Amino acid sequence: MDAGLESNTSQVIEGDERTVWKRFQRPPGAIPSSMLGLEALTGSLDDFGFEDYLNDPRHSEIFQPADMHHGMEVCLGISKGPVCPSFF
Repeated sequence: MDAGLESNTSQVIEGDERTVWKRFQRPPGAIPSSMLGLEALTGSLDDFGFEDYLNDPRHSEIFQPADMHHGMEVCLGISKGPVCPSFF
């Protein structure tokens, strides 16, 4: 009976940690939020994605950095439109 209680408690704690890490992000701007804590928790750091093989479009020479003020206004619902004009 104690083993079942411990496993339920660990599942609740893991769910709480996942919720906290999902909320933790940088404000919009030149540096995108990497969600490193959530990736470490879920084990997705070992995944090999598109941007790892063919390069991230944000590292392109024609990339226009986001306006931090406009991005925050979009996140707060004050302004409309994409956070960054270079992403559609």
